[in-house]
Amino acid sequence: MNIGIITFHGALNFGSALQAYALRTALVNEGHKVRIINYRALDYEQYSLIQVRHPRKLLRTLTHWKSFHSRWSAFNSFANDYFSLTDKAYSSNEEGALAELAAEFDCFICGSDQIWNLDCTRGVVEPFFLSFAGDKRRIAYAPSLAHTSFKPENFDQEKVASLLSKFDYLSVREEETLPLFQPLVDKPIDVVLDPTLLLGVSDYADMSVKAVVDGEYAFLYLLRDCSELIESACRMALDSGVRFAYVSDRDLPIPNSINLFGIGPREFISLIAHASLVLTNSFHATVFSVLFHKPFRVFATDKSGARMRDLLYNLGISERCVSLVCADGIAPVDWGKVDLALGGLREHSWQYLRKALS
Repeated sequence: MNIGIITFHGALNFGSALQAYALRTALVNEGHKVRIINYRALDYEQYSLIQVRHPRKLLRTLTHWKSFHSRWSAFNSFANDYFSLTDKAYSSNEEGALAELAAEFDCFICGSDQIWNLDCTRGVVEPFFLSFAGDKRRIAYAPSLAHTSFKPENFDQEKVASLLSKFDYLSVREEETLPLFQPLVDKPIDVVLDPTLLLGVSDYADMSVKAVVDGEYAFLYLLRDCSELIESACRMALDSGVRFAYVSDRDLPIPNSINLFGIGPREFISLIAHASLVLTNSFHATVFSVLFHKPFRVFATDKSGARMRDLLYNLGISERCVSLVCADGIAPVDWGKVDLALGGLREHSWQYLRKALS
């Protein structure tokens, strides 16, 4: 089958890039021909290297040009190697042109990532609900709503209901978000895994084989500000002398650490694969810590922590998640039990996807 995917593929964000890679790879492994639609919504501008409308960002980029350019190049290289983007790029100003894709693809999939987080997209972005798909099959695979409520000005329930009604198969990534959309549509909405978890470690082998950092290190990945996480790392560095590697557009006050800002998704995978332990408040850093069987601790200190808490609960390792400063040693995990639980969740997700494509 010839499949077109629409998602957040252009964000300079490790999770966004890797979920796009994973969903396409999973489908290609099933024998489908798959391309990612090169659609750029209104917020795409924030990922431009030069942002003349934002003087502060521009000044920061120019001041740290080498690192910012390296980051931009790494993400673009990753997209060129793995995404098989449509030849034409579509902007938010020409959404009508997306309708021409109905002649090219047999089926369209929207997902994963936060394309249905209406506060993030500042309202309903209709292409992320496959408004352009014509009479072709529509499938939602694990789009994230992220929140359990939206600002009223962003949540046009009548429009969402109309768009959802046209889908052949519906799913979301977080069970606790179901009450937002399920009342708007008669079709059942399933809950499935983020596509990065559909794959096994071998599917990331070419990214993980080469170490980014020599010697032993712990990896810290801070997706949002979290003082508890940074303080925990500082205490661990002082108490045990562990060396930390991290990725941040600003230097963090962690003793004996190295900032690797400028790397891309491939190096992100490698850093987790070779780390002695991982501290994070990122969903996808949590995912890859699980896949690579790494000692890890998740700091879920804000509303975005629900994604990590749900995943860890379903895997039977909720104790990995903390909300306070914690520099204690990380207890061992029974990875056999975790893999068994993950296998069940993975099988359910594959059943949904294969049924939707049959």
